Amino acid sequence: MFRILSYRAVSECNNHRAVNQANASQHKLEATGIGGCACAQHGCFVPHSIVDFQKGERQMNMDYTLCHALSHHTNGLTRALTFYDINCQYDKHFRRRVNESPYMSIPAGMEIVPGIGLWHVHGHQDKCY
Repeated sequence: MFRILSYRAVSECNNHRAVNQANASQHKLEATGIGGCACAQHGCFVPHSIVDFQKGERQMNMDYTLCHALSHHTNGLTRALTFYDINCQYDKHFRRRVNESPYMSIPAGMEIVPGIGLWHVHGHQDKCY
């Protein structure tokens, strides 16, 4: 039986809708959106790293896709730059969530450098970046 850890995200930034709706229930919908990881150099999605969101934009879905992407052909890489519109909130407890999950892992020695893309950075506070 799968055991999935659930964390209730609370936005400490500018009340971002993606964070606040993460725990919202959407009746009669099988999926409320999608998330995925793409290579910044090539612009291609990483194979098998697209996920559905079942109840808003939940961190566990993005945790899964990011862990999978970081494990896909990354031998020899020691640093990954990640850009996510709510990275200031998402990255806070990412490693803890991964370490507590028996289903996710990050390659040993991989440094993750979080960032916020230019389109979204203007909606954040100065302390976010």
